[in-house]
Amino acid sequence: MNCYGFQKTSSSIAPGYVISPLSRVNSKKLYITLRIFKEKSSGDWHVHFGVNGDPEPVGYFPKTLIPGLIDKPLEISFGGFASHLKPLPSPPMGSGYASISGNAASFTNLKLIDAEGNEHIVNVDLPSNVDGKGCYTPSKIESAQFYYGGPGCTD
Repeated sequence: MNCYGFQKTSSSIAPGYVISPLSRVNSKKLYITLRIFKEKSSGDWHVHFGVNGDPEPVGYFPKTLIPGLIDKPLEISFGGFASHLKPLPSPPMGSGYASISGNAASFTNLKLIDAEGNEHIVNVDLPSNVDGKGCYTPSKIESAQFYYGGPGCTD
């Protein structure tokens, strides 16, 4: 809820909430669906969220909050973020496994849905922005998915 002006419509979830329970290695996987789209008639940006099912409305960003996106191309990005009060050691991200592991956290079924409602599978690798220390390194995007995260760094 750090974005002033976000109009919350859900009583159960909002941006910034901690998602619980979490998937664990060697146990049942939970799947999160996040959908952000520009509503055609109002121009507002709606956020929908779901765990192991269809996403439900969370709220929206009124178009007046982001006037630069009214008629301009949109940039999309996917990823993770890890934060800690002390600089080292850095905390794990995702499952704590490196992106080369089959146990790493992942984004799957990556799509861009255009203003007409047409789905476009994201099947090309996108530029990555990493911490510079090699603590967290994403895999390449293949078959509309990629892996990310890592154990963190101690030096």
